[in-house]
Amino acid sequence: MTVVVQEEFFGINYDLEHPRLCWDREAGTATATTEAAGFSASFANSVRLDNFWQPTAVPATWTLTLDADAEVSYLGIAAHNLAAQAATVKVEYKLGAGSWTEIDFGGDHEPADNDPILFLFGAIEMSAIRVTIVTADAAPTIGVIGAGAVDEWPRKAVWTGTPITEGDNLSFTNNSSDTGVMLGRTLTSDGLSFQVTVNNLPEDWRRAGFKAFKAYANKGQSLFFIATRPAYYPDEVAFAWSSETVMMSRETPNRRLSGTVNLNLMAYRQDFG
Repeated sequence: MTVVVQEEFFGINYDLEHPRLCWDREAGTATATTEAAGFSASFANSVRLDNFWQPTAVPATWTLTLDADAEVSYLGIAAHNLAAQAATVKVEYKLGAGSWTEIDFGGDHEPADNDPILFLFGAIEMSAIRVTIVTADAAPTIGVIGAGAVDEWPRKAVWTGTPITEGDNLSFTNNSSDTGVMLGRTLTSDGLSFQVTVNNLPEDWRRAGFKAFKAYANKGQSLFFIATRPAYYPDEVAFAWSSETVMMSRETPNRRLSGTVNLNLMAYRQDFG
């Protein structure tokens, strides 16, 4: 799990200690320099976790041409095996007929594991964004690539609770002999389960920004990238969905800090077993 932050970027409206929820995906057409049979570039242009893009050779580029010019401030990658293939990647954008410009993340990014990657950067107006697999031992697979406007929440998440990295949600089948001697166990399911609580949220925000997120999170195919404190905990990121109805409650009789949101989240983990 990794949050990768643009050089000299400290946040748009709120600093990087505030939660980032990346659910607002720009619509567009996905293409790639190459794609293996059955591994179309279009498969990565969704939140589904059962289809993948795979190039036939590296270097390889996956491009999202937006349906309309828009300000974009994040790009997320999930359900990939980039680390397993020792890959390095870079992110670029362009506006109209202009040339491609690389977003400065301090050099090409080399994922340390196969968990989600969230690139955060200042809002950039663009017509297309692309990810280039610069190097790799072999052609990797990527299930999800999404880009759009980041949702910066106006209050910090509560410090206590289960960190994303501690949210192991495992199921086992225990194997024993006829006499009851433990012979081992088999891992049958793997994932993450964690909670995010944010207090003192303003009423005006509930009726604006939160309303849009709630509408997204409470429907089908509603996965999103989340980073709770990207400044100090860049490994605290997940590609998640809510296991319960998302809503906000009023906790104090003050519209400037009345609201609380409790998110009970499940998240995808790539390396099952």
